[in-house]
Amino acid sequence: MKRLFGTHENKLDAKGRVSVPAAFRNVWKVTPEMTLVLRPSLLDGCVEAWPLPDYVKFQEKVDALAETDPEHYALASVVYSQAAEVELDAQGRIMIPAHLAARAKLAEAVYFLGRGDHFHIWEPEAGKAFLEASCAAAPKIAFGAPAR
Repeated sequence: MKRLFGTHENKLDAKGRVSVPAAFRNVWKVTPEMTLVLRPSLLDGCVEAWPLPDYVKFQEKVDALAETDPEHYALASVVYSQAAEVELDAQGRIMIPAHLAARAKLAEAVYFLGRGDHFHIWEPEAGKAFLEASCAAAPKIAFGAPAR
């Protein structure tokens, strides 16, 4: 299965549309699904964009949590109430809903950051700072080491 790699910067138009990088769109050439689920990141100040088949896998994990668990309530509320399904148009653009653009402080340009099965959409300076911090932290991570 192909993955979403790389970083890209594109302009956001006055209507809130942005072209999804061709490198990301090319991943879907093997899959007819061109629907993305956009939602605010649970950990970072960005918008997460998930191809619908991968988001369904994420939803299954959320749905597997006990209904009576207060953390499930909170997580399900965020995952479902603030998410939006968007379609790529003929030019490969998506419309970023105003509530998500405002939360991530997206204005004139956006910074795409590949994350394998999904990608982030950042305000450019914030995205570059996040990537720089991630690059500094990544060498400290030991694969296979027990969680701390």
